[in-house]
Amino acid sequence: MKFKRILICALVMMCVGCATAPFSANDVDYFQPPIVESAPPLRPLNSYSLYNNTTAVNLAQMRPLIPAFNGKGNLLASWNPHPEGISNRPTFVVVHGGHGLTPTNFATALWARKELGANVLVLDGFWSRGRQENWLTYTRFGVNMRVLDVIAAGQWLRSKGIDKDRLFIIGDSQGGWTVLRLFTNEPFFIERAKDLYRGGISLYPVCTSKGIRDEPMLGPYWGPVIVFTGGKDTGTPPSQCRSSVFNDAMTWIHYPEATHAWDVSNRGAHTPAVDGQCGSALNVYNHFPICRSDKRTEEMRASIKEFLKRIEK
Repeated sequence: MKFKRILICALVMMCVGCATAPFSANDVDYFQPPIVESAPPLRPLNSYSLYNNTTAVNLAQMRPLIPAFNGKGNLLASWNPHPEGISNRPTFVVVHGGHGLTPTNFATALWARKELGANVLVLDGFWSRGRQENWLTYTRFGVNMRVLDVIAAGQWLRSKGIDKDRLFIIGDSQGGWTVLRLFTNEPFFIERAKDLYRGGISLYPVCTSKGIRDEPMLGPYWGPVIVFTGGKDTGTPPSQCRSSVFNDAMTWIHYPEATHAWDVSNRGAHTPAVDGQCGSALNVYNHFPICRSDKRTEEMRASIKEFLKRIEK
């Protein structure tokens, strides 16, 4: 009997980190931390002015607009219907990385509205839950929580009268991870997201996929996805990830000399970025380099346009 107990304990220890079953309704409660805030921080991470990156550039303020997936509270978001009307145009959901919303996300929203003629929703996952960041990455505030938020946002946007066949998601870093997970071929996501989102754009994503609860599988994908990676990215290095995470995408574009966040808005959404300027991430566990590249940003955005043309035919 003693030997049997030891054997059972050994097997349990060996199975710590074992692959889990696909996401199901039983996982929802764990991945819906309570919403405890109804207003955003004025200076997120004490690093920039939220006003200068929303109101000052004619983006809507962050407000508690999106009913959470579990119906318990509202997520903060900046909803920006196009000035010429909501209908007959694409709509983008912009999702942030582990630092929370940054000026880069608002700059992306401005670009999508100007260059793509899009309605844009900038979605928060942390502030409404009383957090500024998720630097630990593999937690209940990670990718599965964010996917539920994105599904909730898509449902809300449908109620606003958007073109139901032209809803897209674009995310960077942990937001790019969210895109890949949203499009992963699991029944729960297919049932709830396939009729919402037409395509996904993943920028320098977290891409490891151990198949465990807080670090779940990525791919294959049920819909069109484009992925961008950088060869000098030490924040979310693509070299640590299965090649299928990228090869299963419709399009994978790799910039060998690019760091993480080559499109960083290093002067805020209200001011043109400084090309070639490098800095360090605020992440306390990894101060990885971030270097702005106008060339790669322009190439990336041109490739996004081509991707959209291809899937909207």
